[in-house]
Parts: sequence; structure tokens; C-alpha cells
Amino acid sequence: MSRGLLKAAVLSISLLLLAATAVSPALANIGAVFTEASPRTIMLLVALPSMTMVLASLLFGKLSEWATRRELTNAAMVLFLIGGVTPYFMDDLTLILGMRAILGLSLGMIFPLSLVLIADFFSANERVAVMGLQSVFVNAGGIIFPLAGGILCVADWHNTFLAYLFGAVIFAFVYFYLPEPPKAAAAGESGQAARKVPLPGRVYFVEGIVFFYNLLIFAFFTNVAIQVVGEDMGNAASAGYALTLFTGGGVLAGLVFGRIMQIAGNFTIAAGWLVTAAGLAIISGVHDFNLLLLGCFIGGFGFSTTCPALFVTLSLITPPARVALSLPLASAAGGIGQFAAPFVFEAVNALFGQHAGRFPLLVSAAVLAAGGLLLALQTLARPPQAANINN
Repeated sequence: MSRGLLKAAVLSISLLLLAATAVSPALANIGAVFTEASPRTIMLLVALPSMTMVLASLLFGKLSEWATRRELTNAAMVLFLIGGVTPYFMDDLTLILGMRAILGLSLGMIFPLSLVLIADFFSANERVAVMGLQSVFVNAGGIIFPLAGGILCVADWHNTFLAYLFGAVIFAFVYFYLPEPPKAAAAGESGQAARKVPLPGRVYFVEGIVFFYNLLIFAFFTNVAIQVVGEDMGNAASAGYALTLFTGGGVLAGLVFGRIMQIAGNFTIAAGWLVTAAGLAIISGVHDFNLLLLGCFIGGFGFSTTCPALFVTLSLITPPARVALSLPLASAAGGIGQFAAPFVFEAVNALFGQHAGRFPLLVSAAVLAAGGLLLALQTLARPPQAANINN
């Protein structure tokens, strides 16, 4: 098999990682049908997969001890199609939420697979290059799913779930072209020794940043469609375009991320928070749809600057024997933050007598801006001997 075809097969599953956002453009339409459901319950259509994704990610290590990579990939793809497509045939919100939970389980397997397969097949400089491409594929999927979901939703909200049929194309491709990787030779410390290596305090600090950032940014995914449709700035398809522009900004950030790291260095995370804040501030402060799209693009650029910077930082400050622990913990922290977001912002809305849509985005922008400034100050105050991220 050619290296190009192998890369395509390995990277193709990363197109599915943001698939949960396919229903984001349809939230307002679905809420109009299930009028007895609270806004928080409707937002769980996007947030619930994040919670079950955490569970599957934490179990992935055990599953990989007795199942091959291909078996795990096939199982994840079957769950993806079941959880993604079957709500098309349903009219009960509880059953739909159950299917969304199954979708999250599949994504919780696909996420570690997307990274493990790169490590299995590629080494040294080639692995670094493929990791960069993986970010682009993730964001490309983030364009495909919400755009398709928004367009399909215009005729009927059920049609939104047909966007997940794209997973069948990916399944067929990896089934025929993704080989089983060679068994990796045992290396490094034994599991018993590795468990004795403590995680530095700064690792937990960065894990906390991952949690809060995901909590704050998820206000975008659960509220932008409500703002666009609820304020007559457009329809569900328009909300899909907004999500697409957000991901388009992420694609650009992924392509130039190496250069961003060279320029910003240890300030990359703080800069990502501030750029994200600027994007959400524009979205929450304008009433023109074109300006809202600009805010989405800027917010997406900040999002895809912050997330890889957090994972790069964790990989640098974590003892090598514990990287396999700290990175899944970060994934879990992010998923918990996303799941908690609807509950937190519902409480904030109630506290200030506001409702879903524009106000949660404004709150998120303000907290992101304050957090970005605090992170910049914390970086300035760090001792000179602290590891430089560029090294």
C-alpha cells in the first residue's frame, strides 16, 4: 500500500470527531417541535455525546488490550451509524437522546484511535507532519457535518440526522484500506514503574484550563443557532454556515499552527483564549449576519489555536511515562466541560433573567478575555527556568 493511501485511511476517521455538531444548526427547529422540553434539554442533543465520549475514552485503554485496532475501528463505526442515523426515524426526544449517547460512545473510541493509529504507522518527522494534517481533517469534518445538518434541516428537522450517513463512506474506506498496524515493541518503563511517577502540579493546572475552556467555548455550539434563528438573522441553513465559518477559521489555524507556536511561544494558550474571546464578543454584539460570520471565523481560529497548544504543552510538561495518562485525562476534562456547559449557562441565564442565544455568548466572551489576560500574566510570572514551549 502506498504511503499516501495509508495516510488517507488513517486520517479519514478524524473527519468524524466533530460530528456531534451536525445537529447544532437544527437546535432552534427541534426546540420548536418539542415545546415541553427546556432549552437545557434541547442543548443536550449536542452536549450529551461529549459526556459518553469521556466514558468511552477512559475505557479505550482496556479495550485495546484484547481487541485489534481494526476491530475497535469497526465497532466504533457501527456505533457511529447507529447513534447518528437512527434518530431520523424517531419522534421521541428521550429515545433521540439515547441515540446521541451511543454516538458519543463511538466518538470516544474514534478520538484515541485517530491518535494511536498515527503513532502506530508513522514515526519521527513523518508523525509530526501527519499530526498537523490531522488537525486539518478534524476541522474539515467540522465544516461538513454542521453545513450538511443545517441544509438538510430546512425541509424537516428529521433530515438533520441523515448527515451521519457520511460515516458510511468513511467506514467503507477504512474497512478496505486500513491495515492492522504492526505490534509495537514494548518500550519505556513498566506499567508498575510508570504508575509511581507523580504528575507535576502544572499538569493538573493545564487539565483545569482544558475543562474551563471547553465549558466556555461550548456556549458557541449550543447558542449560535438559537441567536441566528431566534432573532431572524437567518434560518437553520444560515446557522450551519455560521458553524462552517467557525471551522474554516480552525482549518486556517491548523495550517499555520507551527508558525503561531514559533511566534507566541509560551503565550500561545493565552493568545488563543483572547482570540476566541474576540470572536465570541463580535458574535454576541452584532445584529448583521455577515459580521456574525466574521466573529465565527475569528472564534474558530482561536479555538484551533488553543486546543492543540494545550495538548502540546501537556506532552512537554508530563513525564514521558505518564503521557498516556495525562492526555486522556485532558480529553475527559474537556468532555466534562462540554457536558456541564448547558447546565452552567442555564443557571447564569436564570441569575440575570436572560435566555439562551446572545447572552451566554457575551458571558463566555467576557470570561475568556479575563482568563486570557490572567494566563498571560501567569506566563510572565513563571520562573525563567520553566520549560520553553518552543523547545
